Amino acid sequence: MAEKAETADLTPGAAANHAPPAPHVASPGEELSLLVAWGAALFYWAESDANPMVRSYWDGLHYVSTALSVGYANIFPVTPLGKLIGAVVMTVGPALSARALDQAPRAGGDGDGAGTALLAEKLDAILAELRKRAAP
Repeated sequence: MAEKAETADLTPGAAANHAPPAPHVASPGEELSLLVAWGAALFYWAESDANPMVRSYWDGLHYVSTALSVGYANIFPVTPLGKLIGAVVMTVGPALSARALDQAPRAGGDGDGAGTALLAEKLDAILAELRKRAAP
């Protein structure tokens, strides 16, 4: 029994109908999660043999998460790589945290400045109302 051979669609425009899927772009929450998870693993790897305060992955996670939020922990890096990881987490982490937490929909959020214009309009209305109340 002969198998049916697949033939390529050679009609014009056929390739346009089969575009490859768009690549996945990580959300700010995913980026932050990756920073914390990988930062903790790398911190544990860098510090576990040299730092008596780092005994498990969870100690690395404790360091990275507190360094990310308040800037320090009760665990301090002692190796150059551990210090570098801490510096990266403390530098990049707050920006990623802000992006992950700032997911509220914006008025006129199409990026054309309409949100700022709307805010200015509302503030002008509030100012006009305050001036009316203050006038004798």
